[in-house]
This record gives sequence, structure tokens and C-alpha cells, in this order.
Amino acid sequence: MDTAMLLEYGWVLLVLIGLEGILAADNAVVMAVMVKHLPEKQQKRALFYGLLGAFVFRFTALFLISFFGKRLASAGAWRDLFTLHCH
Repeated sequence: MDTAMLLEYGWVLLVLIGLEGILAADNAVVMAVMVKHLPEKQQKRALFYGLLGAFVFRFTALFLISFFGKRLASAGAWRDLFTLHCH
């Protein structure tokens, strides 16, 4: 792999990892606020299912993005989406 390409995509990967961490922390805070009024047993259950739902949603979204991204790339649609046409 070319060093320039590694540097170019490496920082993108770091940014995505940082954003994922921020989103995970945000999810945890919001869920904690949402379940704090519940009894302790229900809090644990609500947090478990909430986190499970967040993981399922995130992995499903990543799969769909990957799936449709490959379809669009094979059709050449990305070039049309991200190219400025100045006439």
C-alpha cells in the first residue's frame, strides 16, 4: 500500500473512530437520563435492550452503507455525485 494513500485514509479512520466514541458517549448519557426514573431492575433491563438496539441499528446502517456504496461505485454513480459540472 502506498504511504500517501495510507496517510490520506489513516486520518479519516481516526476521525471516524473519534466520532464513534463521541456518539457512544452521547448514547450512554441519553439512555442514563431516560431510565433513571425506573426501578433498578427495570433500569438494567432498559439499558441492556437500549444498548442492544443501538448496536443492531449501527451495524445494520454500516452494512447498508457498504452494500449501497459498492452498488453505486460499480455503477459509476459516485463519480457523478461528487464531480462538479461547470458548464
